[in-house]
Amino acid sequence: MPLREYNKKRNFRETPEPKHAPKKSKSKDHPLMFVVQEHHASRLHYDFRLEYNGVLKSWAVPKGPSNDPTVKRLAVETEDHPLSYGNFEGVIPEGNYGAGRVYIWDTGTWEPIGNPREGLKKGHLEFKLKGKHLHGQWMLIKTSRPASGDKSQWLLVKRTDAYANTEPLVPIEDPNTGKVSKRRKTAEPAAAAKKVTSKKKARVKKLPGFISPQLAELVKEPPEGESWVHETKFDGYRTQAHIEGGKVTLYTRNGLNWSQKYPTIASELKDLPVSNAILDGEVVWLDDQGRSDFQKLQNSLKAKESRRLIYYVFDLLYVDGVDCRSFPLKERKHRLEKILAEFDNRIIRYSEHVDGSGADLFEAACNYQLEGLVSKDLDAPYRSSRNSGWVKTKCKLHQEFVIGGYTVGEGSRNGGFGALLLGAYEDGKLRYVGKVGTGFTERSLMDIHKKLKPREMTKSPFDIASPKGRGVHYIKPGLVAEVSFGQWTSDKILRTAVFHGLREDKPAKEIHIENKKSLKSVIVPKKKVSPKQKADNEKLALTNPDKILYRKEKITKLQIARYYQDFAEVILPHIANRPLALLRCPEGSEKTCFFQKHIAGKVPLEFIPVTIVERSGPKAYLTIDSKEGLLSLSQMNAFELHAWNCHSDAIENPDQIVMDFDPGPGVHWKQVIEAAFSLKEILDGLQLKSFVKVSGGKGVHVHIPVAPIYSWDQIKTFSHTLGKEMASRNPDRYTVNMAKKVRGKRIFVDYLRNGRGATAVVPYSLRARAKSAVAMPITWEELKTIEGPDVFTLENAIKHLSKRKVDPWKDFFKKEQRINILKPVVSSAA
Repeated sequence: MPLREYNKKRNFRETPEPKHAPKKSKSKDHPLMFVVQEHHASRLHYDFRLEYNGVLKSWAVPKGPSNDPTVKRLAVETEDHPLSYGNFEGVIPEGNYGAGRVYIWDTGTWEPIGNPREGLKKGHLEFKLKGKHLHGQWMLIKTSRPASGDKSQWLLVKRTDAYANTEPLVPIEDPNTGKVSKRRKTAEPAAAAKKVTSKKKARVKKLPGFISPQLAELVKEPPEGESWVHETKFDGYRTQAHIEGGKVTLYTRNGLNWSQKYPTIASELKDLPVSNAILDGEVVWLDDQGRSDFQKLQNSLKAKESRRLIYYVFDLLYVDGVDCRSFPLKERKHRLEKILAEFDNRIIRYSEHVDGSGADLFEAACNYQLEGLVSKDLDAPYRSSRNSGWVKTKCKLHQEFVIGGYTVGEGSRNGGFGALLLGAYEDGKLRYVGKVGTGFTERSLMDIHKKLKPREMTKSPFDIASPKGRGVHYIKPGLVAEVSFGQWTSDKILRTAVFHGLREDKPAKEIHIENKKSLKSVIVPKKKVSPKQKADNEKLALTNPDKILYRKEKITKLQIARYYQDFAEVILPHIANRPLALLRCPEGSEKTCFFQKHIAGKVPLEFIPVTIVERSGPKAYLTIDSKEGLLSLSQMNAFELHAWNCHSDAIENPDQIVMDFDPGPGVHWKQVIEAAFSLKEILDGLQLKSFVKVSGGKGVHVHIPVAPIYSWDQIKTFSHTLGKEMASRNPDRYTVNMAKKVRGKRIFVDYLRNGRGATAVVPYSLRARAKSAVAMPITWEELKTIEGPDVFTLENAIKHLSKRKVDPWKDFFKKEQRINILKPVVSSAA
């Protein structure tokens, strides 16, 4: 057997490498494949493979190919590989032959010069290559020196032709240090190379056409480790933007020109501060919570309404004539972020990423009802294929299927269709996987039915498990549906499928069942911790206790949890049994954070759920009443805590008022202090005791405890009246209009935190800012000497609280004040 040695060396229960019988070429005219794979084994090397006689003839090239005809690269002959290996990328697990990561560095076709059988036999094979990096004429020459075992040593040599030059092609690993150089260039004709005298002139003058995109493999769990970053998985249309000479062209993932579908995006991209560029990203429609909605995206496109669409950009392939695809992702993203930061456009946005632990972020993404995550290797170049450099984890089972037929509609759908018959390809054959009959609107039912009728055919397109029976109509495959579903049955049938829309950007022939792979082989082992740290961690029962959540101060999750535990006695009275809104930052204060108000599914025992009726129906909120509850919040990376102005046993009766002074640009901190004292003067006149805290953000919060006998409308009306009174006394200094465009250099007296469902940051809470500021309660006298709203960093707050002898808010919960100005309203409400 030609592949006996290949199969003997591999344990296919552990390695993801393909196991296939050799295949012969389809015909004499069939183009022969070549592939060069970058293999990060014990030493970085390159595997050079040529398709011949149904297998891949293979050589290991330690230093990689060279375009310099004077350089002869050692090429050690290795065992033949199956043709399917030409598409392999992934990680060969530790303990297996060739353990390490494998990338496709180059691929294309090769053409022998002369008789290849004779060339291989004599040890002198000449050929032409046509790839992305390697071009022109090459030679493989066998030497008289044997390699290990029965394998031979060869030399890989570039022939002198238009593509020969001295520029390095591949990153080289230093045998002494193990470090890998980053430089890597595509082959260029020597005639052009001789004209290059500077980096500026080396840039390409004209951009290439559409570039086949890099695609992500579906995996069971997100990878861990410092080399991975994680981005939101959008539910939209993958879009490649080409910007050149004032013209913008927008391509789908399949190379279709959709510029006319996104006129607003195309128009905005014209102003991007670059001479030319190729961007990779996704066009989405966002709901009010910032989540992408594919159905709404389709509706917008049908209505030719593109103003609501957002283009999230996550990769940079070319910029100002420089091909960035060979750069590591971290460099591409750095350049992209800088360009878009200068651009500062509402429609064209940078797709943020977070570092480190994917598990917590994936949990957060699913809790927030996002699609999932796309995790990316920071050190990898951009590769036009589906490979393990990008992997995706989905919160729900969700993929595309081929429409192969439909059933006749009944009842309200009489005259239309009832359900779509779905399929996916297996080895070129269409397998029936079930049907979808929900998720349609009246409009989509009509539109889809019009597309189904012209495609009807008598013969079933399904090759495997074709459905039969009355009311079944078959159609010619070509339409693709996006569907979410609960699970697969044992016989590969969908359960609880829901239709989301038609996909016009994906060919039917590419649709197959997405099987989740395991990422065990790429998970980086956790760092070792000291015995003291281990004991401390076990005591607090935290996962990832060493995760840095404030980068500049290097404050860890453990330090934050310890703060909340050590000072729980003063924190809990301000948060216990109040409905909470949590600002969670799974990867740190400067990364992606999100608010969580509602809870769903299983919750820790330390949380106390409370049901609140909202306009959309009953919603579950969480409350806590213990140190253990605070610890669970720390575990969730919910270190910025916001609460309602009421307790859970009296939802309709707030027991405090919070007034926030939010300064506009150019307002001095002393003016904010003066604003707080101006309000205190008004409150003193109303015989209302007030308490003050620095917010840890930009301003000051004044809290007014009240008896829980007023309605939300009454409290909001009163707080609005306070703000208007301040604005009327000094209209040049204060405003109750929150619009920043009219605020100017005035202080916004924010009374809006006093409506039903509104929240304010609780006393002693950390703030999710670049700096670890605490919302610190202080006395009115202390406010006169405070230098800014964020002076109480975590370190300073701990020192302050450790030395503090008297709680400045010790009487806060003893005050159940009545609002004298509202006496007529109170008497009618009492």
